[in-house]
Amino acid sequence: ARVGGGGRRAVKPASVKAMRGVRAAAQGIETEVRIDQAPMTLLREGADEAGDDSNMRARFERMIRAAQDEICNAISELDGKPFHEDAWTRPGGGGGISRVLQDGNVFEKAGVNVSVVYGQMPPEAYRAATGEAGESKEMIPFFA
Repeated sequence: ARVGGGGRRAVKPASVKAMRGVRAAAQGIETEVRIDQAPMTLLREGADEAGDDSNMRARFERMIRAAQDEICNAISELDGKPFHEDAWTRPGGGGGISRVLQDGNVFEKAGVNVSVVYGQMPPEAYRAATGEAGESKEMIPFFA
């Protein structure tokens, strides 16, 4: 719905309620801890994930990090300049690796990032994503 001139849209009450829920959920996110060098894995320690080659999470992380290496190497070779890397972890598990190339010979700026995320999904978001019906109020653990 449009309100007056200027093309501004009115915010519906349901949207305001949803935005409050997002803000509340975001407040529970742990602050990242910068580290000097990317660890061998960003998976949670002691969860039988990191060292288990049959574990889907460990295989997926290795695949994504290998893709990051390949992409950065190809761009760096083409551009002639290296990427700068920053890495971080979160106390409850997960973290990320950001690689940025700036002021290159070919590219003004390029970035290739990887994140391992653990969290809790509100049941409404789960139902919206899956199309399932239900009344559960319990948070759903997720990994991405």
